[in-house]
Amino acid sequence: MSKKLLVLYYFFVDPKIQISAMAETLGLDCLVNLDSVMIYQKVDYGEVFLGFSSNRRYAIKSSPKDQPILYAVQDNGFWTREFGSKYNMTIRVINASKKDLMVVSKAKHHECCEGPKLDVFVPPGNKIGWVRYHEGCCWDHMEIHDPKEALLYKVIPYSSFKDNKFKIEDRNHKVVGKILKKYAGFFQEVFTNADNFKVEFKDADIRTKALFLATVFYIDAIFHE
Repeated sequence: MSKKLLVLYYFFVDPKIQISAMAETLGLDCLVNLDSVMIYQKVDYGEVFLGFSSNRRYAIKSSPKDQPILYAVQDNGFWTREFGSKYNMTIRVINASKKDLMVVSKAKHHECCEGPKLDVFVPPGNKIGWVRYHEGCCWDHMEIHDPKEALLYKVIPYSSFKDNKFKIEDRNHKVVGKILKKYAGFFQEVFTNADNFKVEFKDADIRTKALFLATVFYIDAIFHE
């Protein structure tokens, strides 16, 4: 059998090869061919009229006019939401069938004198990295690490108005992504904490896209809740 035929055989026939290729999507198949996504937070009218917030909910779309491809829901109790730290949260990313595909949650322990961090699991139970917040006098930033604590990316504000536009740099200071807060309309901006975002991740693999998406939830919690 020629090498070309052998390659075709293993690619189309051998189930191990097929399973390996599918595993690279980590269940987030809908993100594979996308260079960006929009994240829309659902308006909480209880927050508007009563002053108490419920668990945050998001719709994730490939473009503003499309149907959601994913959903994200916060999963915390009342006391944690109202009186706990802003980053003390658990967010589950699910598909239309309500299957958990990704979990973002506060780490149980973090080092003294270091900023708070969130662990990222894709699929649930498989830790792919974590995001840490570093507070500065003028310029806050976030860092994205792999499970072995190696620094992968820094998330840096474009200006001292650090809650609206961020660039994501790799270890060589190359910009590989952006996180942008989008204007959500007068009512939503003035009377609610619900915010809309766009995250750009051109040429990124699935793990990187998932880590960038988790960072959006963290930015929303730290700066807008």
